[in-house]
Amino acid sequence: MNAPAYLLTPQAALLAREAISAASSRSRVELAKEELDRICEEAVECSPYRDEPIQMQSGVVGKYGYLRLGFRKEAEGHSRLYDIDRRVPFLAQRGLYWDQGLPGMPCIFIISTTGCVIQGDRMYLEINVEPDAMGHVTTQSATKVHMMEANYAAQYQKITVEQGGYLEFMPDPLILHRDTRFLSETRIEISESASMIYSEILLPGRKYHHEKELFGFDLFSSRIMAIRQESGEKIFAEKFVLEPKVAGVLGTGINNGFEVFGNVVLLTQPENTLKIRDVVGADVDFANRIAFGASVLPGENGLVFKVLGDTSESVRAKVRKFWGTAREVITGASLPAEFLWR
Repeated sequence: MNAPAYLLTPQAALLAREAISAASSRSRVELAKEELDRICEEAVECSPYRDEPIQMQSGVVGKYGYLRLGFRKEAEGHSRLYDIDRRVPFLAQRGLYWDQGLPGMPCIFIISTTGCVIQGDRMYLEINVEPDAMGHVTTQSATKVHMMEANYAAQYQKITVEQGGYLEFMPDPLILHRDTRFLSETRIEISESASMIYSEILLPGRKYHHEKELFGFDLFSSRIMAIRQESGEKIFAEKFVLEPKVAGVLGTGINNGFEVFGNVVLLTQPENTLKIRDVVGADVDFANRIAFGASVLPGENGLVFKVLGDTSESVRAKVRKFWGTAREVITGASLPAEFLWR
């Protein structure tokens, strides 16, 4: 029979609380894995790649990364990273306050302890922003997806931004090496009074490394869906599947000869949406090899901003300019100077 809590020594009570917390964490990790497995099973585009690697089965310990980040506003006015849970190969450390434009916003680097994504990897990322809190999440460097002989890699990103919250999720580019298959699903639940920006930048392999690297991947599938937190109403959903070996992606209507693709989703209030749209504009500049433009989401609940270019530098510059405009309109703050090493 368990002893009542008031009969436990302080040390025993602490151990009991830690055990309960660990059990709860394990339960959340297990539920997350089940959710990710379901998404993988439902992805029909991955059907040709269900074979298991001979080296190590997909999604096992060491190949299932889990990271949970929680942001909360403190009484003093600044936000902090109050909740974190991680499983290798994901790693994140405490929040850093290096953004001079928003000095009260914690900035988090997502780190991979393996340095790359390989066949059979499964990754689950959960970000929660509590009321009136803010946070910035990025990665340590570009995410490299290595060559595959079996199976595929998959990630599921689950993001919640509550009333008055503000989130910037701006990972570095994704580099797809030849013969890779990558499945990505992002689900956003956001309050009417909250705002967030999320970017994806896709690089088509290491084109100077091998003649088959440029768009030599087998599959890239990305689905982004946003729903309203208060009502559960769907704000928008977007999915695109690229299979360069089945249908070329450089033709008209897809990349139109450009090699690098940037996709940015901004969710905010209608008054912000229209102000940002009027500033951003659109252009197709073949002389400088860059094309960009923004589309208004249903109900004027945000924008989708797309960029095509030939270099990561030019596309990232356009994404950064859009991000800076969005931040200034929403928060009144400007972006800090770029790091020299990024």
